[in-house]
Amino acid sequence: MTRLKRITIDRLKQLPRVATVWEGDRRPMGGVIDGDLVPWGRQREQNDCIVWLDSSQGTVRGIGLVPASSGHEPIVRTLLQAIEAPQGSLAPVRPQKVVVRDREIQFYLRGALQDLDITVDYVPTLPLVDDFFDALQRPNDLREADLPDRYSEAMV
Repeated sequence: MTRLKRITIDRLKQLPRVATVWEGDRRPMGGVIDGDLVPWGRQREQNDCIVWLDSSQGTVRGIGLVPASSGHEPIVRTLLQAIEAPQGSLAPVRPQKVVVRDREIQFYLRGALQDLDITVDYVPTLPLVDDFFDALQRPNDLREADLPDRYSEAMV
């Protein structure tokens, strides 16, 4: 990957840099996303989910769903989104450090983020990300809700 454009770097450097560590990963989403919307006769394309979590706050900063065949660019785009326009009402900030469990992604991010003063490290496991994906793949404990008697007659 080429480095980020100078205008993007300048814009991101204006954001406060906080002493936090973010965990990021990309994982296949087979079985989690309902494939019933795929038209007949078309091959269902596998998707990957990219997530960036702030490990100090335990919050999702950025999330994206991309075709599994896409390269490493989407993980950078999702990180930039997590920095500039995070999920929910979180403030835009630059983390001091990001950690990933894939060496290829680590080297790719190092090249892309080299001018942003963000350390990119490898760790063999990402406990927060593991918990996040485990929760996504766990079947929901949906049970039938008890309907008040006054509404049950109308439903029948």
